[in-house]
Amino acid sequence: MGPPAPAPGGGQPLAMTGNNTRKAHRYCDDLAAPVRTHVGTEPYAPVHRVEWRKVMDGEPVEINPSIGSGYKVMSVQEWSARWKRNDDFPTCLAEECGSIDTREHYFTQTWCRGKRVWASEALCMACHRFSWRTYQDPDFKTPEQHEKELWQSMAAGGAPR
Repeated sequence: MGPPAPAPGGGQPLAMTGNNTRKAHRYCDDLAAPVRTHVGTEPYAPVHRVEWRKVMDGEPVEINPSIGSGYKVMSVQEWSARWKRNDDFPTCLAEECGSIDTREHYFTQTWCRGKRVWASEALCMACHRFSWRTYQDPDFKTPEQHEKELWQSMAAGGAPR
């Protein structure tokens, strides 16, 4: 079986399964557990915590090396200008806000044997709060956990799973 075929019209690639075609499985499709959330005035993810405090206090922060060098006092808009929007979760989670003008500064995902874990955090450009979303499939196991269980079952005399 070859690589996924491009979708008609240039959209998501299609995955081939025998004679059937279907859309590529995305990280946020068919969730088997609830998405956990957190809203805060500071980033929940460790990345950008120090810079965020400096931006809010009016202190200089390091300029993105791809556009220059040195330090500069920046507004929130200027500091986050290179971040992209997450169209899967564009809404700010703050109850009194609900804006869809957000910029994602943190995203990570892990897939293992079709199970997944992911986390996303976005900055709302309207209220300057961070919306954190995280998800884990109920039966997700890291490769290390899977291997450990396999070897333990084999050592106990069981058949490999």
